[in-house]
Amino acid sequence: MTRTRWLIPGLVVGIVIALVAACLLGSVPLPPARMAAALLGMGEPGDMLVVWQVRLPRALAALVAGGALGLSGAALQGLLRNPLAEPGVLGVSAMAALFATVALFYGLAALMPFALPLAAIAGALAATAIIAWAAPRT
Repeated sequence: MTRTRWLIPGLVVGIVIALVAACLLGSVPLPPARMAAALLGMGEPGDMLVVWQVRLPRALAALVAGGALGLSGAALQGLLRNPLAEPGVLGVSAMAALFATVALFYGLAALMPFALPLAAIAGALAATAIIAWAAPRT
């Protein structure tokens, strides 16, 4: 029996616990029973609004953003074969910020709603390509 056998179920349980905790926390006090009823669609309209329109989307966005950051760090570490590599140290974040600033400065963000995030993604990809090109090949 290996140690990794319980890794995926443990991660799933941890994610579910984190999502439930994020739905419970907020400026409006919401006990677990009312939160569960709101999640199932049987709660008061105010509770359902708070859970479905504010807390759950916020928790899911944090989950997706955290997962993407973790995956990008792991991908860079694998690509460069360096356990200390991460986007901030390598300049990927700075290049993304530069491209986003250029999109703001030249008015591209006002023309198209997705111009700013697309410019940031293009900058991050450009920086990653430059790093991959400059990395020593073994």
